[in-house]
Amino acid sequence: MRGVAKLALGLAVICAGVGDALAQEEARGQLEPRGKQPFEIVRSMQAIQDQVVLGNADAQVKLPKLIGQIAERLLAADPAAWRDAKNVRAAVVYTLSGGQPRVIRKILELRVSPEGEAHLMEGALAYVEGREAKAKQILLPVDAKALTSTLGGHVAIAQSALVAKDDPGKAMQLLDEARILGPGTLVEEAALRREIFLADEAGDLEKFSALSSQYIRRFQHSVYADNFRQRFSESVTHFGLTGDVARFAKVDKLLSELDAADRLRLYLKIAQSGIVNGKIGPARLAAEQAVRLSKIGSIEGARSKLYEAATLILTSSLESGLGELQSVDGARLPKHDAELKEAVAAIAKQIGKGPEEPQASIGPEPIQAVAPVLRDAGATASSAAALIDAAQGALSQTEALLKRGAP
Repeated sequence: MRGVAKLALGLAVICAGVGDALAQEEARGQLEPRGKQPFEIVRSMQAIQDQVVLGNADAQVKLPKLIGQIAERLLAADPAAWRDAKNVRAAVVYTLSGGQPRVIRKILELRVSPEGEAHLMEGALAYVEGREAKAKQILLPVDAKALTSTLGGHVAIAQSALVAKDDPGKAMQLLDEARILGPGTLVEEAALRREIFLADEAGDLEKFSALSSQYIRRFQHSVYADNFRQRFSESVTHFGLTGDVARFAKVDKLLSELDAADRLRLYLKIAQSGIVNGKIGPARLAAEQAVRLSKIGSIEGARSKLYEAATLILTSSLESGLGELQSVDGARLPKHDAELKEAVAAIAKQIGKGPEEPQASIGPEPIQAVAPVLRDAGATASSAAALIDAAQGALSQTEALLKRGAP
């Protein structure tokens, strides 16, 4: 049920701007406490969603208070209002948007709502309370497309969360439905984010790239774009390190849609992760791109040169890699990268000596780890495969430092 809980929290942002709208209206004296029907109160969420999508961060900060304001307004409504299906469905939208469950509980206690609508409320309540079996029993048979677009979008997202663990393909189909039902809204934004990460988990690079490209174009200013960027960074690194040159080219094309600063950050991450995990080919491609994007004399420039030098040394270009490594200003490097430079220099020294060289007094601990690999494999400076294996043994000792300190 972890996915359901995360999604319920994520969808709470859909309520984020409502309080701003209500506060402005009440400040102008345009609303009386009982002056509007519940469906009209909840409809104000739709009017403010565009602001949230455009980056209304202030709404997110005010979210807990704003959800409470809406709850009080709905609880204060005339009990007879809940005989109207429009109002009941608005309460379901509120609840699935991160609203307080006590609203639906109170409405159910009144026992005045149409039977079918009450059943839908029971399903929504079970969903937000984490009662998965009950939520599945009620919500999964519902045809989201047969509901109003706003309610249907929320129901489709809930259904997706309920089936994601057992049937990721079905979950993605339901998120497609949600996006169609709520174009340009936070329903679409939330569904798109979730579907992107399901594509990552499925290893579907084509789907991941297409959906990510759409998100970058449409929702880069969303208040939840930072959440997307963090997960996107991890996913891109994963995809960038799991394939051949052609696969990397697809990642490269996707990254071309980002601004230069974001591209540089991701290329550095891919290069660093590739070196640590022995994925030297993709690491070299990423390092080359990072060098092109870096400013001379910058920290990023020093890191890019370091990673490029490391990939050269760990393949068949020992001499050129050493030259580039020596040109890297260690004073410009973060601590973890300075340690990486020392490890790579020690590896280069060991490679230059060859397998027949004495192994005592060869430098820091990483080289003691790499020496047996070189000796047993009969490695030479031209043996790329052996060098990669050797590097993996050496760099494994700095992996924890890199992961802890990576920017």
